[in-house]
Amino acid sequence: MHFNFIAHRDIKLENIMFVDADNNDLQIKLIDFGFAEKFERKKGMKLILGSPLYMAPELVTKDIYYEAIDVWALGIITFLLLCGLTPFQAT
Repeated sequence: MHFNFIAHRDIKLENIMFVDADNNDLQIKLIDFGFAEKFERKKGMKLILGSPLYMAPELVTKDIYYEAIDVWALGIITFLLLCGLTPFQAT
């Protein structure tokens, strides 16, 4: 997606699906592109969207953010799958 200048902006566990077309070919698909946006690397994006648990810090601390927010969300998902809890606890 990023190679084609598209940011998902809402990657979370609920938006990852497993598809078993036949019993030998398990596929993983990313769904729900409602917040996805085509972006320009020089301009970045400004609208704050996504699920708070998976949001990168730059979404709320900077005026402009880039597609790296999707990579942050994948890191949160990986941590959650490995540890069984979220890396940051809400108060």
